[in-house]
Parts: sequence; structure tokens; C-alpha cells
Amino acid sequence: MWWLIPLFLAGFVLVHLSKMLRLYLVLMEHKIGFGRFVLLYLKTTLVNLIIPFKLGELYRIFCISRETKHWQVGVLSILVDRFFDTLALCIILIPLDVFLYGKLSFITLLFLAVMVLIGICYVSVLPTYKYLNRYLIREKSSPRAMAALKGLDVVKIWYDFTQNLISGRFALILLFSFAGWIFEVGTLKVLAYYMELPFGVGDFTTYIQAIFGVGSMGLLKPYTIDSIVLMFAFTVVGFVMMFIKSRSKKKA
Repeated sequence: MWWLIPLFLAGFVLVHLSKMLRLYLVLMEHKIGFGRFVLLYLKTTLVNLIIPFKLGELYRIFCISRETKHWQVGVLSILVDRFFDTLALCIILIPLDVFLYGKLSFITLLFLAVMVLIGICYVSVLPTYKYLNRYLIREKSSPRAMAALKGLDVVKIWYDFTQNLISGRFALILLFSFAGWIFEVGTLKVLAYYMELPFGVGDFTTYIQAIFGVGSMGLLKPYTIDSIVLMFAFTVVGFVMMFIKSRSKKKA
């Protein structure tokens, strides 16, 4: 079954190419050089794979903040990236759970609740800001009112940062999110076939739950180990190529 190995490698590349392009779309306005961005994605993804429960995203926030010189962009770009990733995942999981099990799984309900809460907060920010800002300016002049106005301005700045990250790119970002999950399902299917393990459509929910420590799945550990090894190899190759390129520029 050697022919499954290049198929798995192709699937792995497509998964991370989709995720990388999604994050690149989010950060497009900040004009990070594509080569530098690829290295940023590779090294932060490697850390994310090693550290469980997506805690490696803190390192990605640090790296993006350093590249863009704005810590707000570091935080918000990852929040936006995670939002679209989870939104696409929910759209996939909801029909799977309903048709296969007749109810939503715990992890799907959790994701859905978070998505709804974030969506409500996002669409409420601008009208709430306008109303409270107008009310406080007209009716209040106390130190508390001034502090509240400053707090509202901070919220508006964060809202504007978020708008700049997704303006005109909503559909494309969501499309790459779907592509990433679809390619991941296919890659898992190839690995399961290679290891002679069952992996049907319904097992995808089990896989997602296992990622967050809800239950277990035999496919998760080998897939994670393979991903770490491959991502390490790609990261090393990326840094070597960058080093060779910088040396050639110095000689020129």
C-alpha cells in the first residue's frame, strides 16, 4: 500500500495550504512578504501541533504582532481565523450529527453556542457604540462618563481592526476554511485505510471531540505524530531556503 503515502502527503499539503491561504487573506492588508509569511505559518503551526488544545496560538499571536507591529492585529487575526475555521466546522458537523445520530453532539453544541455568542456581540457593537456614545455625551459629564467614553473608543478601535481584517474577503476566507476541513477528512481517510482502521463519515465528529479531550480515537495520535514530523521537515526546508536566498543576496 505504498501508493497511499504520496496520497497522504498530498492531502497534508492541501490541508495546510488551505489554512495558510485563509490566514494570509486575513492579514493581506498588512503586506507581510509571502516568503516570510510562509515561514511564520510553518513554525507557528509546528508549535501548535506540539502544544495541545490549540495553546500554541499564543505563540502565533506573538509572531504576527511582531511582524505587523500591532499587537491588536496579532490577537484579532487569530480570533478571526479561529472563528471562520469553527464556523465552517459547525456547518459540516450540524448535518452530520442530525442525519447520523438524530441530535447534535456536545462538541457541536459548544461550537454553535460560541459562534452565536460571537455573532451577536459583533453585530451589536456598532449600534451599541453609537447609542451609548451619543447618550453619554448628551446626558453625562462625570468622570465615570468620561471613563466610559474612553472604554467605548477602545471597543470601536478593536471593531474597526476586525472590519479591516475581513472586509471584502468573508466568502473567500470561509471557502478556504471549508477546503481545509474537506481535505483533512480525505487525509484522515487515507491514513485510516493505510493503518487498516475504520473511519466512516460519522467518525469525523469523534475525531473532533478527541482533539479537545472529549473521548478518544485511535487515529488521532498517529495523525498528530505524522503531522509534527512533516511540519518539522517543511519548516527546516523553509528556513534553509530562506538562508540560501539571503546569502545569495549578500553575495550579489
